[in-house]
Amino acid sequence: MAGKKLKALHYLNQFFGQVGGEAKADVGFMVKEGPVGPGLELQNELGARAQVVATVICGDNYFAKIPEEAAKEGLGLIEPYQPNLFFAGPAFEAGRYGVSCGAICKAVGQKLGIPVITGMSQENPGVEMYRKDAFICKTGVSARDMRNSLQKMTKLAFRLVSGEKNMDLVLRENLPKPDDFSYFPRLILRNEYTEQTAAQRSVTKLLAKIRGEPFESEVVLPTPESVELPPPLKDPSKCEIALVSDGGLVPKGNPDGLSGRGNLRWTTYEIDDFLPEDFRSSDYEIAHTGYFPDEVLGNPSRLVPVDVVRDLVKQGEIGKLHPTFFCTSGNATVTRRCAEMGDEIGAELKRRKIHAVIFTST
Repeated sequence: MAGKKLKALHYLNQFFGQVGGEAKADVGFMVKEGPVGPGLELQNELGARAQVVATVICGDNYFAKIPEEAAKEGLGLIEPYQPNLFFAGPAFEAGRYGVSCGAICKAVGQKLGIPVITGMSQENPGVEMYRKDAFICKTGVSARDMRNSLQKMTKLAFRLVSGEKNMDLVLRENLPKPDDFSYFPRLILRNEYTEQTAAQRSVTKLLAKIRGEPFESEVVLPTPESVELPPPLKDPSKCEIALVSDGGLVPKGNPDGLSGRGNLRWTTYEIDDFLPEDFRSSDYEIAHTGYFPDEVLGNPSRLVPVDVVRDLVKQGEIGKLHPTFFCTSGNATVTRRCAEMGDEIGAELKRRKIHAVIFTST
């Protein structure tokens, strides 16, 4: 593509697209010709090598309700332009915006096979959800980092369309290294040409480690978080037990809007009303797309064992069943947000002076 002016498209939410603030978060898709808002700085960074021909804008709430469907709708507006590059955001630390940037990048990249670049801070849930599907440059937490973020995004974009020998976006061969271009690793294995065999490299690195010399490992192991377990209950017959589940059991209609995939919220229901002994299966649905729900919908106690706990209370084995059920959906939710929700639920349980929790999953 060298020597040819590239066509770029840019995705923004309603705020950066200059439609309005939170009051306009429910607006649907629209297209504005040329660069808008941050797109003006993006165009400045692109210079004469590429032109932002149009900006696609969508409200955060509209996109977040069903990200996959919204991404398809946005793709329908983008595809006719046949762009060479696609940019989204940057979203910084904004969660809904990050998810929408990631989702639309994924849709565009898969359908058009062009470089898709966005930007987010480490804390944005969109990083873990879409890092495999898009190039996500590392940014600060707010728009104060806008210029620096767009510089990173355009630098990476030009590298991806440079036509460098042996670089293939589809096969992901010879792509730029994350550390060199400040983007989050995409957690993929790829082939890389080297002069040494694996055995030779291993011995070289081992010797460097023994000598105390610097070396770079080819395998980055995850660091598990240490969790201190509390002591066991001394006398369950005097304790109040709460039920918590990430299986996504919700009332029919899902009034609290839990997502079946990539969920970011949790909610509560009062057990006597939500799970009465004479329950009706038609009163429930499952906000979780990671398992077949037939057994749970046939008998919700298979996921939330309220029947067994009630029996144990009657038998005097457990002191009391806490009247509130804590519910979330844990399918493809980013680890960081899982930890946050756990802390939030835990803080509420501690405030209510609950002695123990029965946590059930799928």
